[in-house]
Amino acid sequence: MRVGIVGIGWWSDVLAGVIAKTDKLELRAGFTRSPEKNAKFAETFNCEAMSSYEDMLALDDLDGVILTTPNSAHLPGTLAAAAAGKHVFVEKPVSNTIADGRAMIAACDAANVVLAVGHSYRRHGALRHLKKMIDDGELGRVSRAEGIFSNDNGLKLKPGAWRTDPAEIPGGCLMQIGIHQIDNLLYLLGDAQELTAYVDRLETEPEIEDVTSVLMRFRSGAIGFVASDYISPRRFMINVHGTKGNAFFDMDNDGLRVQRTGESKPSPVVFPPADHLLAELEDFADAAKEGRKPEIDGTDALNPLAVVLGAVQSSKEGRSISLKEILGEA
Repeated sequence: MRVGIVGIGWWSDVLAGVIAKTDKLELRAGFTRSPEKNAKFAETFNCEAMSSYEDMLALDDLDGVILTTPNSAHLPGTLAAAAAGKHVFVEKPVSNTIADGRAMIAACDAANVVLAVGHSYRRHGALRHLKKMIDDGELGRVSRAEGIFSNDNGLKLKPGAWRTDPAEIPGGCLMQIGIHQIDNLLYLLGDAQELTAYVDRLETEPEIEDVTSVLMRFRSGAIGFVASDYISPRRFMINVHGTKGNAFFDMDNDGLRVQRTGESKPSPVVFPPADHLLAELEDFADAAKEGRKPEIDGTDALNPLAVVLGAVQSSKEGRSISLKEILGEA
C-alpha cells in the first residue's frame, strides 16, 4: 500500500520508521507547509516531497494518506482524501467533535474507502494477552479497572504550538494521552454508559488542562478509572481486578503480573510480544486491500472521544454525564 504522510513532525518520523519495517506499506510522499521540513523528511525517508496536499492526492500511484495533523485538520484532510478515492489513517482522536467524526465516517463510506484511527496501545502484547485472559474467564468477573498515563511534557510547553491551544485539544492531557487509557479500558471491558470527571489546570504555562481523573461505569457493571496528567514523571499502568484474580501491567517497569485468588503476591506473566504501531499500520493496509473494516474505524473511535468530551462537560457542570448524551443517542 503506497501512502503519503501529511503533517510532518516528530510523530510522522516515528510512523515513517515503522513503515520501513514492513513490506505491506511503502512511503510514497510527504507534505507539510514548511519547505525545510518537507525536504528533510523526504531525504530522510526516501520519499517525494510534495508542494501541496492537493498535489499529493493527485498522485495516480497513491493508495492512502496518514494524517498526523492537528485535530481540527482531520475533517478537511479526510474529506479531501475521500473525494480523491484515497484510504485514510488518522491519528487519535478521530476529531475534536462527534459531528466532525461522523462527517468523516460518512465521507469515507460514500467513497468506499477505509477510515482507520490510531488507537495503538490496545495492540500491545500485554493488552492482547490481558484481553484474552478476561475473555477466557481467567480473572473471573471483572469488577474494576484502572488506567494511568502521565508524563511531564506539560512543564515544557510554551504557548503557540497547536497542542497548547484549548480549541485544538479540548481536555488537554486527557485528549492527548489519557484517551489511550480510555480506549484500553473500552477494549478490555466493553461499552461505557456514564462518567464523572475532574479536569483542571495546575502548572502548565499554556491554558490547557494538565490533570484529569475520570470514573466510568460500564454496561457490565464494572467500574473504570482513568487518570492522566502532564506534570508528573512518566507512568503507564493498567490494573484489572476480578473475582478470580488481579492483573497488573506496568509498561516501563514490571511488565504484566497476575495475582490469583489464594496467592499473596502477583507473579510475572509471559506474553507474545507485539509491535503495536506496526500492527495498526499493517491492519490499515490489510483492511484497504481486503475491503474490510479495520479494527478501529471511525465509529469505534467515537467512543473514546465521547468519554473525553463527556469528562470535560462533567467537570464543568459538576454532574455525571451519560455517554448517550454526548453521542446524541436516544
